[in-house]
Amino acid sequence: MRMEQIEVLWQGKVNQFPYRIYKSATKNDVETMKDFEKLSLMTRHHDGHIREVAIARLMRLFPLESVPYFVQLLGEYVMEIHLTIIAQITSQQKLWINDFFTENISYERAIRSRIVSYWNCYYRFDFIKLKDYPTFQFLSD
Repeated sequence: MRMEQIEVLWQGKVNQFPYRIYKSATKNDVETMKDFEKLSLMTRHHDGHIREVAIARLMRLFPLESVPYFVQLLGEYVMEIHLTIIAQITSQQKLWINDFFTENISYERAIRSRIVSYWNCYYRFDFIKLKDYPTFQFLSD
């Protein structure tokens, strides 16, 4: 069985990571992790609670290296994770998103398209106008 991979450029280097992993882990396990590779993998975990803890920790410990991982999560459907990212992102990380999208133009289109699709499917009744949807708003600023 071949696992789907995400491949993006970041600072001229290819970053490749799985779309999802199915590994036993608890929030406590992730809260104590300090290793970049382990934390970045946990952002791909099948459990959204694990992904949320992992990305928050990854963004704090590895601000520059975390960019491809939190951008990927912004293009997924769990708004609680989006709000965690938005709440703790630094102004420098926000600037790095533009650099990241410059290196990954078609990926940017896909992420923005997914945001609109997930809003339409899951959040349209909470946020009547797309421009009021926090994730859309965040990437539009």
